[in-house]
Amino acid sequence: MGQQRASDRTLTAQLRIFLTLFVLFLVPFALLACKRETSPPSSAPAVPTAPRVAAAPPSTSAAPQPAEKTAPPKAPIYSYDPQGRPDPFLPLVLPHEREREEGKKGLKGLVVSELKLTGIVWDKTEYVALVEARDRLGYVLKINDVIGGSARVARISPNSVTFEVKERPYLPNSGFKEVELKLKKEE
Repeated sequence: MGQQRASDRTLTAQLRIFLTLFVLFLVPFALLACKRETSPPSSAPAVPTAPRVAAAPPSTSAAPQPAEKTAPPKAPIYSYDPQGRPDPFLPLVLPHEREREEGKKGLKGLVVSELKLTGIVWDKTEYVALVEARDRLGYVLKINDVIGGSARVARISPNSVTFEVKERPYLPNSGFKEVELKLKKEE
């Protein structure tokens, strides 16, 4: 028990010494820092003052002359010239171009804008569309057939076919627009 009291006294004495030294060193540095911030250094160069302009002699005319006003500086005009550069917001390879490069055949290799409606036939329960592709091959389309991965046959009527085409097929949640191919009447 006697040893514990002695160690407690030693700890208390060491703590007092530490706090005293801490305060002795901390307070002068804090005062110096505050003093430096509030007062300018004595060796600072003199601040130049604006030249004084002598007052103009009073004019003899009765009308006061307007004071000269300077226009505010104009902001620079920035322009971008994309001359020969691709649009940075478009994908580098469009989906229908990618499909052609991969050599997909059949309906998966078609693009709606390249189709020509050649006929519509009534099949016992529904209409069926006959289309011609750019390569002069014919295809038979039914409702819900997928064209090129980004379009779907939505409706077939007696004289037209309506496709639902993704507006931006390279984005996962893009909206759809309707594209309608009409049958041309022969004269």
